[in-house]
Order: sequence, then structure tokens, then C-alpha cells
Amino acid sequence: MAGGNRAVKSRFSDESTWVGSILAAVFEPRRHYFRQKPAVMNQPETLKSNSGSSRGKRWLFRIGLLAIVLISCELIAGMFLRMVLPQGDLNVLKEAQQSVATGALSSDGASEAIHPYLGWVHNPQLSVPDQVGGRDIQTNSLGFRDNAPSVVKKSPDQFIVGITGGSVAWRFSWEAEQLLTSQLQALPAIQGRTIRYVRLAMPGYKQPQQLMSLNYVMALGGEFDAVLNLDGFNDGVLSVMENGHQRTAIDYPRSWHARALVMTDPRVSAQAWQLLQSRAERQQRATDALNSPLNVSNLYQAIWYLRDEFARNSQMDLGLEVSLANDTSFVHRGPESPVRSDAELVTEAAALWARCSSQMHDLCTARGILYLHVLQPNQYVAGSKPLSDYEKEFCFAGHQPLAIVAEQVFPMLVQQGAELQKKGVAFSDQTMVFSEVKDTLYVDPWCHFNQRGNELLAGQISQEFGRLLTTSSNP
Repeated sequence: MAGGNRAVKSRFSDESTWVGSILAAVFEPRRHYFRQKPAVMNQPETLKSNSGSSRGKRWLFRIGLLAIVLISCELIAGMFLRMVLPQGDLNVLKEAQQSVATGALSSDGASEAIHPYLGWVHNPQLSVPDQVGGRDIQTNSLGFRDNAPSVVKKSPDQFIVGITGGSVAWRFSWEAEQLLTSQLQALPAIQGRTIRYVRLAMPGYKQPQQLMSLNYVMALGGEFDAVLNLDGFNDGVLSVMENGHQRTAIDYPRSWHARALVMTDPRVSAQAWQLLQSRAERQQRATDALNSPLNVSNLYQAIWYLRDEFARNSQMDLGLEVSLANDTSFVHRGPESPVRSDAELVTEAAALWARCSSQMHDLCTARGILYLHVLQPNQYVAGSKPLSDYEKEFCFAGHQPLAIVAEQVFPMLVQQGAELQKKGVAFSDQTMVFSEVKDTLYVDPWCHFNQRGNELLAGQISQEFGRLLTTSSNP
């Protein structure tokens, strides 16, 4: 009997979780309660019977205690999961396990794929749909967030509009789609034609990614009647804050030093291997959880959740170590440059933005494509909008670095835009489009606005296209 108890104890004591400790404690002999006396020769049969009955009661007690402990743990684990999961939905946990197991959430940005020309795109094999206005937005074969192909040929019954930029341009293409379409179709030069949008905008994109994406799709055979480039915030603010302040080349994609962690600099291959190993172990645990017969248990799921959170945080710390080790890596930072002030970085970023727009204009003009460059509105432009109480509390960063940099960036972009106009580029400064709107439009402290804001902007953009089509000989 003692040997059997030792075997049970050994089995559960090897477990790394606290559940194993509980089970070991339950099955461990309590010598001061159940100490077995040495065998006595020629014990009466009644004593032997009583001894057997006592052992049976002890086992029943242990089993009952174990059941109580497990049921209590199940209830506590269920309450815990409902507290930490969004809306207490346990299906969210299963979806997270599936995403980690497939690699989509094995790290931040795991659904992105490094692209040889564009910096990064979304991996159509891993990306989950985005939700915009109740619609599921898929990732197409080229890695753009669009429900249709990016390479389209012109035809007499279609008017193809390419849309480039970052997240503002991308959301605009969906939230203002219906209104913009109706207003464009009302223009005499487009009446009777179907409007087809090709979404080359990507959340996080900044110049020269707009220029590169347009070039890339055209190199693949894509054709356009018009190109709308709606940008500004990422090109200025993120270039300074996420690249310049991190000693990463400002002409490189946003936070390239973080995105490029998947690429190994031979000088720090040991740390990079540890990071990949951490991701692989986390992925394997998620796969095991999905396949385990215990995944119906709240306790099992709570243990997985806590272990995965710990692994994710450890992975982030390790990623930071790798990033710091790559501080001078050309692979992760680009060409070395001297330390510059914010004013110098802003000037450089704005000049890069303008040069890229000028090249997009030249590319389009040479092929008879209308090109319209729109500077997006932003709450940090002085006098651009009377902020609502909600916007003041949740959508304005006050004197934080974000606001300080944005307040420097946009006047420089406006100035550069005026220079573009002098060179013949169709540039439209829409920083004041909300100047008379008191209702809430902005939804965060960066640059994004709601559907009404997108529709107000669409009204101005359709007018700009109307003027272009009137003066153009290639509608």
C-alpha cells in the first residue's frame, strides 16, 4: 500500500503546475492520521476485517476530497476566465489557441510577411478577416487588405481608382465607399461607369511605401484611371517617433527595427535563435491544448491561459533584448545617421514625403492616370476642429510627445504641399475639413475618425476629382 502511494505521489509531484501539487498532497499518506502499525502475527479475523474496512473508508475520503478540490478549482477557473476574457466569452480563448497554433499570434505582427519591395504585407495564409462596418475584409493574394484582386485591367465600363496611404486611407476606402461612389458616378465624365476601388493602402504604411506599392502593382500589369493618395500622419509623425527616435532610417518602413526581428543578423544569431525557440514552444503548447481531451475543462484552459500570457510577456522581453542587441545592425536599422533634433527629423520626413508624391504624380501622368494627393485632417492642427468633450478626454494627447511632434509635422506638410501645387501636382490640403463640426468625429488620440468624418472628407475629395476630370483630357 505504501509503495502504491509513493508511486502516486511521484506521478503527481513531477507535474509543473500547482494542480499536480494539490493532487500529490491529497494522495500523500498522512502518517499522523493513518499510520499503519506493524503487522501482528495471528491477528483475529475481526481485526483484519476492521482494518480492511478502515482502508476502504480512507480511500473514499481521499476520492471525495479530490472531487471537492477539482470541482472547486473548476468553478474558480471558470470565474477567472470570464473575468479576463473579452465579454467573458470562452470561445475567444479557443480562437486564440488556434491563432497561436497556426502561427498567426505566435508573436506580435506574426500575420505580417516581410516583402521584398513593400517592406511588409499581410500573409493571406495566416491573416484573419478585419471587421469594418459589419463586413469581413479578407487579405488578397498579394497581401493587401482587400476583398478583390489588386491587379485589374481598364475597361470602358469601369473607372478604376487606386487608393494608397495608411490606416486612414484604408478605413476611408470602406467607410466612405458608398457615398464616394455615388458622388463620383454623378460626375459627367464618369456617368454610367462602375467604380472599382483597388486598395493599396495598408495600416502603418508611409512613404515611400505608397510609391512602391503603386509601382509594384503597375509592374504586375495593374491599370488605373485615377489614384488617390491620402496620407500625412504616418509619413511625418511615425517617421520621427518610431524611426527617427529609435535611430532607424526614417525612409524605412514604420518600426523596421521591430519588424525585422525575424531576420537574423549573424552577429546576434544566438539571441535570435532563443526568440524563435520561444515562439516555437508557445506554438506547440497551443497545438497540444487544442488536441487535448482536457480542453473542455475550465481549469485546464485557465492553466494554458496563464502559461501563454507568461510566455508572451517573456517573448516580448526577449524580443526587446534582441532589438537592443541589434542597435547598430544595418539589417534592422538601415544606414547609420547622426543624432538629429526633432526639427531636423521633421524637415527630412516632410521632404521625403513630398518627393515621393512628386514621383507618384510623374508615374501617373506619364500613363494618363489622374493623380490626387490629399493631406489628411488631424486634431493637432491648430484651429482644425472644435473638439467635443469626448474628443478632449479620449482623442487629444495634450502635451505628450505625440502631440508635440504632430504640431511640428503638419505645418511642414502643408508647406511642402503648397510647393507640390506649384510644380503641377494636384494636391489638396484637407486639414481644415472639420473646422466647423462640433460633433465627435475623432475616435483615438492619433489620427482616426469615424464614418461621418470619412463621409465629410469624401464630399471634398469627390469635388477635387470633379475639377481634375474637367481639366483633364484623359478621364
